[in-house]
Amino acid sequence: MVQTVQYYQQELKRIAWRLGYRARSERRREIPIMLEHVHLYASSPEQEVDSKLYVEYLLGLIPSETGKRVVRLFYIEGHSEAEISKRMNISQQAVNKWKRKSIQSISQRMSS
Repeated sequence: MVQTVQYYQQELKRIAWRLGYRARSERRREIPIMLEHVHLYASSPEQEVDSKLYVEYLLGLIPSETGKRVVRLFYIEGHSEAEISKRMNISQQAVNKWKRKSIQSISQRMSS
């Protein structure tokens, strides 16, 4: 009985580690855009303002207010999907869906 409990405890730890690893990997891949760091690429105050205005323009391409808010919280402010889901009182799956739809919307509008 004790061995069985220990076995399942180890399995749960492995599963939790894998989930955490997957979340960290996904987070690194998505690379949030921090507005405070936009100036790192700008050599002048004018370029910094232009960069911030461009980010706001891109956010304006998203038709839904929910989508804009999700993109702003995730990519610009750097919150996790879990934090956003709690904050907006929607599921984490919905946050992921809004994020994908919003980025796709920006991409489509920029290519047309």
